[in-house]
Amino acid sequence: MERKVANRMVRRSIAIIGEGLTEYRYVDDMRTTERYRFSLVPGIPKHPDIDDIVRLARERVKAGYDYVLCLIDMDVIEGNHEKMEHYRVLKNENPEIIFVESCPCTEYWFLMHYMPGPSSKEYANYDAVAQALKKHIPNYDKTEAFFNKTHIYRKLKENGDMARAIELSRELDGQRTKEPEVYKSYSQMYKLFDIIEGILI
Repeated sequence: MERKVANRMVRRSIAIIGEGLTEYRYVDDMRTTERYRFSLVPGIPKHPDIDDIVRLARERVKAGYDYVLCLIDMDVIEGNHEKMEHYRVLKNENPEIIFVESCPCTEYWFLMHYMPGPSSKEYANYDAVAQALKKHIPNYDKTEAFFNKTHIYRKLKENGDMARAIELSRELDGQRTKEPEVYKSYSQMYKLFDIIEGILI
């Protein structure tokens, strides 16, 4: 949906900041595949740490984007008490930024496209998720070479079940809130798709 400002149409915009190549290429492939009528802009900080991610997100907020999201891999943050406390402070200090967490990593969101239903199985790190993901995408690798050959968003959409992945994302996040000791692997990517759906309606 476009909004009218001073009798002119202004294109809606979403800026998405990820900490690395995986997130950037996923969002960029979404942008080129879907050709949304709103602006979808991926971003990647110079340094893959939470402070640089938030710093870049703040710049996008100041630039006037309607929505600014940070895609956060939680494995390193949750494994360190000081980092977790610092992350909580950053979230509280930046209410205009939407934090989208995946634990342990964004690849868990990819794996959700192939999961038959919600699961309490815990994946401790990227390697554990990648091993499971390779059952569906045998050559998966978070490298430029892989992403140059594979349109990852398009592949997941065409070969997996995106609608189910979105609902699993929402359901597992809800279960995690109720039973955090049981549901430790999750992804909040439904937040992005809820925003997109809201703009398209």
